[in-house]
Amino acid sequence: MSAAGLVAGVDVGNHTTEIVLARVQDGRVHPVGHGQAPTRGRKGSRQSLEGAAALLHRLEVDLRVRAELLVLSAIRPVDTATAPLAPATAPHAPVRSLRRPDASTPAGSGYAVGRHVPLAALAHDDRHDAIIVSVDATTDFEDAAAAITDAVGNGANVVGVLAAQDDAVLIRNRIPIDVPVVDEVDLDGLAPDVLVAVEVVAEGRAYRALADPIAVCAALELGHENLRDVAEFTRELADSPAIALTPRTGPPEPPAPDDDYVEFARDGEHVRYPPAQAHAILRREPPGGVVRIRLGSVSTADHETAVDDAFFTDLSALDNGAWLRRGVADASGTVVALLAADHVEDAAVTLAELTGRPARTLASEPEAAARGARTTPGLPPDSVVCDIGGGTIDLVGADRTVTAAGAGETITVAVAKMLGIPRALAERVKRTPAIRVEGPHVAHEEDGRRLFLDAPAPAEAIGRLCTRGAAALVPFSSRLAAEEWRSLRLAIKQETVAANIARCMKAFEKPPTALVLAGGGALDDELLRTVGESLRTVGVVVGRANIDGVHGPRFAVASGLVHLYAESAGERGAQEVS
Repeated sequence: MSAAGLVAGVDVGNHTTEIVLARVQDGRVHPVGHGQAPTRGRKGSRQSLEGAAALLHRLEVDLRVRAELLVLSAIRPVDTATAPLAPATAPHAPVRSLRRPDASTPAGSGYAVGRHVPLAALAHDDRHDAIIVSVDATTDFEDAAAAITDAVGNGANVVGVLAAQDDAVLIRNRIPIDVPVVDEVDLDGLAPDVLVAVEVVAEGRAYRALADPIAVCAALELGHENLRDVAEFTRELADSPAIALTPRTGPPEPPAPDDDYVEFARDGEHVRYPPAQAHAILRREPPGGVVRIRLGSVSTADHETAVDDAFFTDLSALDNGAWLRRGVADASGTVVALLAADHVEDAAVTLAELTGRPARTLASEPEAAARGARTTPGLPPDSVVCDIGGGTIDLVGADRTVTAAGAGETITVAVAKMLGIPRALAERVKRTPAIRVEGPHVAHEEDGRRLFLDAPAPAEAIGRLCTRGAAALVPFSSRLAAEEWRSLRLAIKQETVAANIARCMKAFEKPPTALVLAGGGALDDELLRTVGESLRTVGVVVGRANIDGVHGPRFAVASGLVHLYAESAGERGAQEVS
């Protein structure tokens, strides 16, 4: 191609596809135009590349130009979804939870601690200390209730019941005592006579006992040296509808061959943990440790999948920042982001076929994003570039590059799950303040102000939280106040992208002067704030890229590809002259 050819930098992202058109002459880049469109289908699929070809055609028609060469980065898809994983626990926590994460029908109310006695041994247990009776999955609820009733009549001090099936209400209604009955528990490995603590809270009431780590340590006879680990454990369980805990009597068992797992490479060995135990490791350590994963509830990982990173966000932990009233948002489940270990091999070939132009894979996404972001005027030389895409976060410094799963789509999926709205609507409402419409003409802002609407609100918006759409108000919640939504929105951004960036920064030996945010996520003012808050303690200033001094933070990868091509073309020209 000629030295003054028109080059298109094409960035196919998980959420949006972006293209920068520029003329390259004597190693210099002269921008001509740019554009973006939602990515069609999964990143790297033929459908996504067809979308990129359509965007290129539209830009060429609008600008009356034709690109002679297309340059791409290596494409790596990220899958983001919610999964009903067990609450997060440290792999070596001194206590363990017995209740399955998706359980939902406890019965009774109250708090109790007692020795574990299996139902089959209840008739032969003649001690009169407090006991927690367990009912296995093969026992009918009527038989269980009859056995417990007989034992109570004979003087047994039954203070709680564990049921393997979802029979809590059925059992509770048939026994003569008012005790907490926790259902859908995992009885495997629960030995007789070990201490068990249970708590079930009446609707609308808060926990009292098992939210207190000191009380848990005392009840389960754990030493003070375990207090800190127990505190972390109880924080994750504090908003569960029912709790059943027991001391951990041995090291955690590795997952069974058919169970879900997360596999880490450590000191030359591969170690597998259940997802709940892996959760704490994934959020604490920088990317690079996880190598394989299997999650039956996530379609792209229901079989063993090789990954380069994974990031979990337990939605129940979001009350740490928002302190939500019970029931105003669905805080169950875990948002899972998985970075596949394989690259999309034939993206350039497919795009060349679709456009009739030569296409070349020129660099990795982090390399291209860093090159584009470093065109920002006034950027400190030791800055680390952080490209926030839909699926990945790429941090690029002078001597290190870190790529992590979990970016903009993690926020979107969390918002959609917690509010029970479609992803497309969640993508809109996650970025901007909302108002709660109190009447046809009056609304309530997030800062507490009331305002008069320019036009009467539609009937479906009255009494609901709304976002300002292009043409009208769009309702999305009837449970949240405007101030609550602001708190929840900030908490989601803090627990997802901001926490992920803080995790990645641990890979850099020396904190940089500045972290410059690029990509579509950097357009979110609240994300700029939450990332800044997460890095305040290490003294890193957080700013925003301005690609080529004109694009703002967007188009870092697309522009960086063109700049990298220009530099390689300039080097080839210099070699030819010499």
